[in-house]
Amino acid sequence: MAQGSRGREVAPTTRAEAPEGWTPPPNPDMEELLRSVERDLNISARQLAPAPGGTHVVALVPARWLGSLRERRLGPCPRVEGLGEAEVRTLLQRSVQRLPPGWTRVEVHGLRKRRLSYPLGGGLPFENGSCSPETLTRFMQEVATQNYRNLWRHAYHTYGQPYSHSPVPSAAPALDMVRQALQKVYGSSFLPVGEATQCPSYARDSPCPPGNSPACPSLLRAEALLESTEMLYVIHPYVQFSLHDVVTFSPAKLTNSQAKVLFILFRVLRAMDACHQHGLACGALSLHHIAVDEKLCSELRLDLSSYEMPEEDESKETPVVRDGRGVKSEKEGPGRPGCPTCQEELRGLVLDWVHGRISNFHYLMQLNRLAGRRQGDPNYHPVLPWVVDFTTPYGRFRDLRKSKFRLNKGDKQLDFTYEMTRQAFVAGGAGSGEPPHVPHHISDVLSDITYYVYKARRTPRSVLCEHVRAQWEPHEYPASMERMQTWTPDECIPEFYTDPSIFCSIHPDMPDLDVPAWCSSNQEFVTAHRALLESREVSQDLHHWIDLTFGYKLQGKEAVKEKNVCLHLVDAHTHLTSYGVVQLFDQPHPQRLAGAPVLAPEPPLIPQVLVRTIQETTGQEDFPGQLTNGVSRLVLEVTPCEAGWTRDRPVAGEDDLEQATEALDSISLPGKSGDQLSSSSSQAPPGLLSFSAASASRPGRRNKTTGADPGEGEEGKILLPEGFNPLQFLEELEKMGNFLAKGVGGPLEVPEQPQAQPPVQLQDLFHRDMQALGILLAEMVFATRVRTLQPDAPLWVRFEAVRGLCTRHFKEVPVSLQPVLDTLLQLSGPKGPVVVKRGSLEPLFEYRPVSQGLPPPCPAQLLSPFSSMVPFPPYFPALHRFILLYQARRVEDEAQGRELVFTLWQQLGKVLSEITPEGLEILLPFVLSLMSEEYTAVYTAWYLFEPVAKALGPKNANKYLLKPLIGAYESPCRLHGRFYLYTDCFVAQLMVRLGLQAFLVHLLPHVLQVLAGGEASQEESKGLVGATEDEENELPGPGPGSCAFGEEIQMDGEPATSSGLGLPDYTSGVSFHDQAELPETEDFQAGLYVAESPQPQEAEALSLGRLSDKSSTSETSLGEERATEDGGAPVDKSSLRSGDSSQDLKQSEGSEEEEEEEEGCVVLEEEEGEQEEITGASELTLSDTVLSMETVVAGGDGRDGEEEEEPLTAQSEGKEQKILLDTACKMVRWLSAKLGPTVASCHVARNLLRLLTSCYVGPTRQQFTVSSGDSPPLSSGNIYQKRMVLGDIVSGPVLSCLLHLAHLYGEPVLTYQYLPYISYLVAPSSNSSPSRLNSRKEAGLLAAVTLTQKVIVCLSDSTLMDILPRISHEVLLPVLSFLTSLVTGFPSGAQARTVLCVKTISLIALICLRIGQEMVQQHLSEPVAAFFQVFSQLHELRQQGMQLNPDGFSEGQLPEATFSDGQRRPVDPILLDELQKVFTLEMAYTIYVPFSCLLGDIIRKIIPNHELVGELAGLYLESISPSSRNPAGLEPAMPSTGPDWDSQGGVCPQDDGHSGTFGSVLVGNRIQIPSDSHPDTLGPLGPVSAVGGGCLGSGSEDNALKRELPRSAHGLSGNWLAYWQYEIGVNQQDAHFHFHQIRLQSFTGHSGAVKCVAPLSSEDFFLSGSKDRTVRLWPLYNYGDGTSETAPRLVYTQHRKSVFYVGQLEAPQYVVSCDGAVHIWDPFTGKTLHTVEPPDSRAPPTAVAVMPAPHTSITMASSDCTLRFVDCRKPGLQHEFRLGGGLNPGLVRSLAVSPSGRSVVAGFSSGFMVLLDTRTGLVLRGWPAHEGDILQIKAVEGSILISSSSDHSLTVWKELEQKPTHLYKSASDPIHTFDLYGNEVVTGTVANKIGVCSLLEPPSQATTKLSSENFRGTLTSLALLPTKRHLLLGSDNGVIRLLA
Repeated sequence: MAQGSRGREVAPTTRAEAPEGWTPPPNPDMEELLRSVERDLNISARQLAPAPGGTHVVALVPARWLGSLRERRLGPCPRVEGLGEAEVRTLLQRSVQRLPPGWTRVEVHGLRKRRLSYPLGGGLPFENGSCSPETLTRFMQEVATQNYRNLWRHAYHTYGQPYSHSPVPSAAPALDMVRQALQKVYGSSFLPVGEATQCPSYARDSPCPPGNSPACPSLLRAEALLESTEMLYVIHPYVQFSLHDVVTFSPAKLTNSQAKVLFILFRVLRAMDACHQHGLACGALSLHHIAVDEKLCSELRLDLSSYEMPEEDESKETPVVRDGRGVKSEKEGPGRPGCPTCQEELRGLVLDWVHGRISNFHYLMQLNRLAGRRQGDPNYHPVLPWVVDFTTPYGRFRDLRKSKFRLNKGDKQLDFTYEMTRQAFVAGGAGSGEPPHVPHHISDVLSDITYYVYKARRTPRSVLCEHVRAQWEPHEYPASMERMQTWTPDECIPEFYTDPSIFCSIHPDMPDLDVPAWCSSNQEFVTAHRALLESREVSQDLHHWIDLTFGYKLQGKEAVKEKNVCLHLVDAHTHLTSYGVVQLFDQPHPQRLAGAPVLAPEPPLIPQVLVRTIQETTGQEDFPGQLTNGVSRLVLEVTPCEAGWTRDRPVAGEDDLEQATEALDSISLPGKSGDQLSSSSSQAPPGLLSFSAASASRPGRRNKTTGADPGEGEEGKILLPEGFNPLQFLEELEKMGNFLAKGVGGPLEVPEQPQAQPPVQLQDLFHRDMQALGILLAEMVFATRVRTLQPDAPLWVRFEAVRGLCTRHFKEVPVSLQPVLDTLLQLSGPKGPVVVKRGSLEPLFEYRPVSQGLPPPCPAQLLSPFSSMVPFPPYFPALHRFILLYQARRVEDEAQGRELVFTLWQQLGKVLSEITPEGLEILLPFVLSLMSEEYTAVYTAWYLFEPVAKALGPKNANKYLLKPLIGAYESPCRLHGRFYLYTDCFVAQLMVRLGLQAFLVHLLPHVLQVLAGGEASQEESKGLVGATEDEENELPGPGPGSCAFGEEIQMDGEPATSSGLGLPDYTSGVSFHDQAELPETEDFQAGLYVAESPQPQEAEALSLGRLSDKSSTSETSLGEERATEDGGAPVDKSSLRSGDSSQDLKQSEGSEEEEEEEEGCVVLEEEEGEQEEITGASELTLSDTVLSMETVVAGGDGRDGEEEEEPLTAQSEGKEQKILLDTACKMVRWLSAKLGPTVASCHVARNLLRLLTSCYVGPTRQQFTVSSGDSPPLSSGNIYQKRMVLGDIVSGPVLSCLLHLAHLYGEPVLTYQYLPYISYLVAPSSNSSPSRLNSRKEAGLLAAVTLTQKVIVCLSDSTLMDILPRISHEVLLPVLSFLTSLVTGFPSGAQARTVLCVKTISLIALICLRIGQEMVQQHLSEPVAAFFQVFSQLHELRQQGMQLNPDGFSEGQLPEATFSDGQRRPVDPILLDELQKVFTLEMAYTIYVPFSCLLGDIIRKIIPNHELVGELAGLYLESISPSSRNPAGLEPAMPSTGPDWDSQGGVCPQDDGHSGTFGSVLVGNRIQIPSDSHPDTLGPLGPVSAVGGGCLGSGSEDNALKRELPRSAHGLSGNWLAYWQYEIGVNQQDAHFHFHQIRLQSFTGHSGAVKCVAPLSSEDFFLSGSKDRTVRLWPLYNYGDGTSETAPRLVYTQHRKSVFYVGQLEAPQYVVSCDGAVHIWDPFTGKTLHTVEPPDSRAPPTAVAVMPAPHTSITMASSDCTLRFVDCRKPGLQHEFRLGGGLNPGLVRSLAVSPSGRSVVAGFSSGFMVLLDTRTGLVLRGWPAHEGDILQIKAVEGSILISSSSDHSLTVWKELEQKPTHLYKSASDPIHTFDLYGNEVVTGTVANKIGVCSLLEPPSQATTKLSSENFRGTLTSLALLPTKRHLLLGSDNGVIRLLA
């Protein structure tokens, strides 16, 4: 409030006007504090602002200045440069959160030393060891000693002290005590500032090192303690939100949770307790003093000003006088007794306005002030109504009954908004956290944008560009008041009524705001506008506007009717904010009484005739009423002083007034009704309640607690002083009375109390603290009723307000807080009303020495578990310690992160053992923020995920933990130890705790991304999650962009973790990703590809700095082994163009995550466990490389300053990367086997196939790994080369896992899943134009060719021949059509085409080798010829010279060229250059030599232009070695060497076992290849780039032409194959269950009928219980062709009778089985953990159900209709509820618990069903559901119940609705067993019929009869595996069948 009055940029004349009725008179104390802060701390005055409440100053300071202050160096505070005064003032506003970089805000709390000169008595309160009693006996002892001492002292004060003339007890100066206490509490010493640097420092006695964590937990830390000559300062960090903001603006944060409120109280008490122990009182605490953050972690901020003794002149009482405008003269001094209570102030204001004693403007400004609106706060500025529209002179009056928003937008638009948001709300439901759509009409009364537009003329341009629109368009701002009023949907601001300067522009290019033509100047307009606001028309209707803006029309039916539902009030938001819409009244506001306009001073003349008619008419039509209508427009408002209507009012007027006042008195929202006000303070005017001497001396009477030793009087005797005679005093008194009456003849008089004022006692200050705490709690409870209390109201005013509320509305106080409020505020005392004392340094009232057996309240007593004052849950202390550990963290590196998480994990056990769901809500935000911080993310997942998810249960774990988990997998942080997240044990936990389906759909794609060389780009993660193949990325170019190191770039503000899930963010604003800036220098290809990803400079390229072309031979000579061994070192050197390298450096600078660069550059040679190939050579290579890397980085191109430390860690990072990939590959193999063929193919294989493409995206991934230039010379010893690109290395692990799937499940995986996907990848894209590929398609082609090579190697001969035509037509020809196209360009240009070319050559060569010459001629002649043809076409084009004029053609069409075969083909001239770079002489040589070898003479038949290509190859040989022989002679000799190729495969030493199988033969050829100085420079270019060891066996077999797949036990054949083929073709989104009757497996072993089957949650095992008294655990892995039988993995034999129930407890993963006794056992070991015998053997359990996670209870119904709950972790019963209720419904046949665990339903043998609340045991509903015996019940999400009965019906019920929603009848026999699949019910009958019924509309039912070969016997039980879509069917002969 004071802000408005300080230095606003207005003309001097308006200084007085603007604050009128708004700002209280400036507080002298505050001004003094501002001056001294400016003087002592050297902070410029414009950077200071008083905080609301007047207790401290907010300062804007540089972060560096604050840092030096923490290090105890205080320099002058720099000023804010370049910001205007208005901007700096805005930055100090509460609602502003974004500050300029490098600046921060602090709070400066000051204490004036001169006011601390009084003596303060009583040192520290006695401490008896530790303050929190651990045992009941110790607690009772302390209570007893304290009570004894207090009673004694009380007696001494009352009866002893008046007569004893003992000296006043000693007291130290308050200043010293406060100084010492502050140093102890904040753990640091005072630093002298200003002139105080000369005076001696007092802090010598206990200097604490600065920066210690404070000695007091949950106390707001102090940045520094400073002392000047006159002041003590405490500097706190700025508190953005206080508890007051929570209850005012975000009340939903605390609703529905007692625990949150209690936990805030718990932490406040802890802080108070610590302060009291150190001898520091906390002051008059209010809701503003409790700082709260988004995690609801509360910290106490002390109110030091309450230590100050008011100075003499101020403590004299001044009677309260209303000045002319009715403003009370409020002084904010601490002990000001003259302040009226809040209700009285508001009541006075309303009455003053209603009776016309104050102006409209003044009244509205006061309402704004009471609502907390702050002058100058852009988000929360005061609002006034627009009253006219300025179109005509003096304007047309606006309709004040409608909001401005409604007038602007129109009812139609508002109804549309409301209806749309309502429908979205109904559709979305509140299931997904905070619902995004809540039905509403308006969003805000005055938005910040509107505020800045209104003040645009006075606001600096930079601020307008930031808030209104980024581009400066001065003419887009409304130019005149008329335009402004029609444009804005928001209300007006006070400046348009008071401040002429708001029209004058400070911008040269923005004209002044025009005032309407009927005003000559700004000043005249302001005066006229103000007069209109005060006009009678406005006054009459203004109460409607108040109702809409501050009153009852903001909520409920009225708001809907008035189209005024405000989003902020209804959206139940839980984020914190410091502004919003505040409702002050909940009753209709009374109208202003303007007086009857007819009542002029003289009576009007009445004609005679009229008088007679009036007498004849009835009194209905009242005379004044008729006239009013006619005259109302003419008569101006009559002020009370002119007309004497107040005395002799007409009767109607009195009625009006009475009604108005009644309405006024019923305004209960701020809790003000007349009776309470009169009772509290209107009997004696507040100003006259003086401090009498008596009352001033009373605080010193009690509890001088420093003194007697608590152990006086041992041995059980009470030792009394000698000569103690209690009757003596009475006898003396009697004697004196006799003497006076009889001897002197006067009455007995009570002596006056002595006047000596005892010193203030610390204990009294502590009592005042407790009273303040009570008031604070009451204010929290009655937040809406005490809105009108000012933040600076004295304590006694607040006390009277809340005490009235508590006595009248005690039922509104939550039960948990009633006893503590009663105790703290003494609400229910035996004696009359409490006397309230108004001194500033004494308690409001005295506590009784003993109340309810306890001493006066203190924090330790309330915290004690034995006082039972506040019912704190038992886990609070552990939770509090957990949070303290979390807050004390200093995590600067990964080791500290691990240590922190480990200590938290040890603490977490104690928290979770007792915790309730409410407590989990408090705990979760801390766990979530740990999961999203760089150094703790991995360890939090590893240590804390399992226990927290176990406590949450799968549904909540998905809701809260899924997003941060995805963040940890996607995260670009340098997450050391990330391999933990990829271990199979952690992934198993994820599957169990999130649920299999959720894991597969939402998390698995992110887990697998590590295989593709770290994090794929953001676009990947989108494409991966849930995309089906058909929709797979046919986008023109990848999505929002990928960037180096896998950092996610946030594009267009969409969250970086876009995982395809609409997951809300529960950490309130923790961002899970560092945002990388887009590199500036990306060269987008020819400017066309803005949508394309910037070239991802993949880390995989080089692990550390980028290398230039100058790499020395020592590096390049590391070639061959390095490319293929597990070196873990970077594989490529200089194939990057040097242009790239500078750009990549730029990307990698500023990102500390260098380890990311390492992702994927490790080549894994992943064999099944054995890695024989790591020889000494490879070890050497590794160290060599690292060394050379260092030299290059060090001498790099001078820009790698920020990367210098990196090289040292390269080796360890390489190892770490290798471990990571190793672990991930093992985990994927384990997962593929665990999930079974269908799920593994649909989820694992599909994701891996998608990842394969991303391994090749971007030019970097397409660089050859070993070369010294762009297209290297063919200078190797082998003619036939195998050259790898970087993508091959990256894709190694992915290929390895894909092939492992094929090994596991056999060849069909290759032919039915991989090949169709390959043909999909290479199919010509339908939508994009032929002229250009996108980079995703380009990468897809490379991936497809690479995968095809792998597939062909693994295919058997017969299969290969079968599918050869398909490979030729669906793979080779499409690839060649792209490759040789004259019109299709590649995004990465010639490089990508060259790579594809080389790969395609080796693929075709591989096929040729496998099938032999004859077959080639038959099947492959077309692809081979197409390949060779392109050379001729280019040759001819070159001869035609077409490439010379590319511009000569119109844009739309491509030119055509005629070729020698007579055909005309379109040619893109721009592409010719690219093609010529690819199909060079070298390429001709590369193609010609192998094919002429392979094909021999056939080459002439199938390749027409073989001679031309031969010539080109010859030219190439000549160019590299002029001495070589003419290649024309090379053909004839070739075929002769044919027979011995295979025999020699891979043995030539030079090949290192990695060349093509025929390469070694050619080495011995008669062609002499020039010998090479570095034979190892180039990797041999062979047919298979088997990097990452895709296949089993060692690397030396890597280039085998054929490798048989081993026969796996899980290979697909027979029924399994048929079913698998069907499943991989089905759309995964299909929600229907299809039953095909395919028999997959049989499980034999039970000797009796199978009574129950239950799959475990991970769906790889299931349990069955049988009549043979055993429970068996069976594996669900696929074997054989559908006819095989599986044996059980474990048999549980402890049961004594037939087992009728078996199930799994989700949270602890135990098995529960029942045969009359309930057995709980461990499925992994088979050990019994717990047996629950029935309490009465005659009433055994007849039905059992387990509670869903997070509950660990089992519920059992016994035959006596009793429902019992047992917790598997504890002995004994939890609850016992009766179900029968007087009826005899029979036995309980079935039980079902709702998925939320809130209700349980029991079905009886009579057909009766009972629904019971599990928390209270109340029967919610009992109804006769069926006519026959109930057979089975299940409960589903959405409170739906499904029951089946022996009356042949299956019925679907809503829990509390009378009629069933669906009813299905089975014709022949009852449905005795059923299970659920999504929204369908799968049913089974005794006649062996399987049915599928829908729970949705319309009802549908389908049945299938089981055939005898698939199922023998009678169906007894059925269970469904939801993810695998299989059915388990148990029969009466003991066999269980798995069918699909």
